[in-house]
Formats: sequence, structure tokens, C-alpha cells
Amino acid sequence: MTRYFHGLSSLYLAVFLLSLNGLFAKLIPLDATSITQLRSLIAVGAFLLFCRFRRRPLRLQCVNQFLGVYALGILLGLHWATFFHAMQVSTVAVGMLSLFSFPIITILLEPFFIKEKLKLKDFSAGLIVLLGVAVMVSSSVTDIRGSVFQGVFWGVMSAILFSLRNLIQKYHYSSVPSDRLMFHQVIAVSLMLLPFIDISKISLMSSTNWTVLLMLGVLSTATAHTLLTYSLKQLPAKSVALIGCSQPLIASILAWLVMQEIPQLSVAIGGGIILSVAIYESLQKR
Repeated sequence: MTRYFHGLSSLYLAVFLLSLNGLFAKLIPLDATSITQLRSLIAVGAFLLFCRFRRRPLRLQCVNQFLGVYALGILLGLHWATFFHAMQVSTVAVGMLSLFSFPIITILLEPFFIKEKLKLKDFSAGLIVLLGVAVMVSSSVTDIRGSVFQGVFWGVMSAILFSLRNLIQKYHYSSVPSDRLMFHQVIAVSLMLLPFIDISKISLMSSTNWTVLLMLGVLSTATAHTLLTYSLKQLPAKSVALIGCSQPLIASILAWLVMQEIPQLSVAIGGGIILSVAIYESLQKR
């Protein structure tokens, strides 16, 4: 019972910290690439301190493992950058709800990794998610440069990248400890995006902006992912997936309270369809 309680507490805290990503994307006056690079750099320091304090080894075992884990880092960096860009060009609700098409995308892609045929019910779930995406962009379907269309496009791209990274990590690097995986992946992200950061804007950031960025790197990156990993070891994967689906709701409420962002009706309906399918599939995939 104590183990379950600790796992559940860790999961709820992790979900809340991850939900703050939407606010950080709007409050930090930088482009998505610069935010992603700096959050990763801060996370590197946080992971390094954590692993040194716990006396956990950080070295990867061989060259092939090094190349594979750093390739995962590239996928993670592209996922983060497109996710933040989705929320910046649109709203927190649009970016978050679009990202949560990733459970279904994962289910559709997983048969290619385990060499099984795609099941009809999973294919049907994918079609329903596409319907949800269509409903979300229905208000701006004729304007591909509109904020909703752009937000959904980049959010779904982020979901595809996230799904690919998770599947490759699960089926090829599950033997590598989670903190070691994340440590090297955030190093890869910070190195990959270093040439593309906007130094002029970074140099003009106030101390308040740097504080928010530090919170993003330490709380919503290093701490949140560590808590999420811990909760996965204590709770059923189904519980983690279901509770994780509350992220868009929490993020949308925070955006409404802090920035008065109210999602359009089509976004709310389409997002509700996507989340409903994600919750249903989480119940089925035990």
C-alpha cells in the first residue's frame, strides 16, 4: 500500500509539472529552439548533480549504445522543439491536445517493432483520432497558416516524433537505466540545438525570465521525468497512461487562469475525441 501511495503521489506531481510546459512556452520570450536547448542544458546539470549525489554511474557501455542513445536524444529534441512551437503559434490547449494523439500513433506504429499485424480495432481507433484532429482544425481548414491549423500540425508532428522515440527506446534500450538514458539524451539535445539558438534574445532576458527557464529545466524536465520513471516502476502502465491523459486539461486550466486563453468549441470537441480514444485504448492495453 505504501509503495502504491508513493507511486501515485509521484505520478500526480509529475503530471502537474509536465502540465506547466504550456505556461513556460508562453512566458519565456524565446523561440522554441532556444527554449529547448536551454532547458536541456539546465537538465544536464540537474541530472549530473542527482546521479553524483546518488552515486549512480552515467557511462554508456559501448559505441553502439552511445550512438543509439544519442540518436534517441535527437528525436527527443525535435519532439520538444515542435511541441513548444505548436503552443507558441497557437494556444496551450491546441498544442497539448494535438500531442495527446501520441498514444494512438504509438499503437499504430508498434506492430512494425514487434512484427505483428495491425488489429482492426486499433486501426479504427486511429481513424477516430484523425476525426478528432479534423474537428479541431475545422474552424480554419481553409487557412493553413491559421493559428489552429499550425498548432495542430506541429502538435501531431511532435506526437509522431515522441512515439518513435518511445518505441525505439522500449524495444532496443530497455536495459539502460532511465536516469542514464535521460542524462545522455538531454546532452544530445543541448548539443544538437546549440548552433540554432538566438543569442541576441537570450542576452536580453531578465532575471525573472531566467528563473522561469530554470524552473522549466529543473522541475518540468529533470524532476518530472525522474518522477514519471519512478511511478512506472510502482504502478500499472494503464494507471500511468490514464492519469497522464489529464495533462491537457490541467494545462488548459492553467492557461485560462494565467493568460485568459479560452479554447474554441471545435478545439474542445476534437480534443475530447482524441482524449476519449486515448483513455479507451489505455484501458484495453493492460
